[in-house]
Amino acid sequence: MAHHLEIKKYQDVTLPAWNPDRLLVDALAERDRFLERFPQYREYQRQIDDMLDRAGSSENRMAVLALLMEAKLIEMHDQFKDLHRLLLALPREANTRPTQKSA
Repeated sequence: MAHHLEIKKYQDVTLPAWNPDRLLVDALAERDRFLERFPQYREYQRQIDDMLDRAGSSENRMAVLALLMEAKLIEMHDQFKDLHRLLLALPREANTRPTQKSA
């Protein structure tokens, strides 16, 4: 899929100065807005924060995040396999849309 990626280069584009503190503030604000909209994920976020607090160095924190993301991707992959299996088991007629009758 990555071979379909097209990277466009713009010569005259000036980027704002990279400010990691500003990015962190923005990311935390976005996370807080997300948790306001979806409070059911607060406990999950608390668990992530607890793991990251115990990780120690920034390298360890990145490793913890990578493991968490990998575990979620594996879980999603398994769910997609189950969904695919269910869809393949449907009768052929259920996979086609009915045609509209003209009046």
